[in-house]
Amino acid sequence: MIPLRGTIQIENRPHRRFFTCIIPLFLVWLLLLPLALLLLPVFLTACLVVHINPFPLLSALWRVITALKGTTVEFDDGQHAVLVNIP
Repeated sequence: MIPLRGTIQIENRPHRRFFTCIIPLFLVWLLLLPLALLLLPVFLTACLVVHINPFPLLSALWRVITALKGTTVEFDDGQHAVLVNIP
């Protein structure tokens, strides 16, 4: 199943301020769906031109998207910290 929400935390260390934002990823997926449907014929045509089977590629892309669940990325430069979490 694709992840449906994400969390972003931003910390400003000199002032000890926190900012937390919950991102509804299902809205992002809904916004990207029309773009994906428009680009699908271009992708299939490009695969036919270079003689690549598109179905394993689409399957691998789907596996990468579903594997995003549980991903945590943290950036820290000493003064600021950003944590992106997809539970």
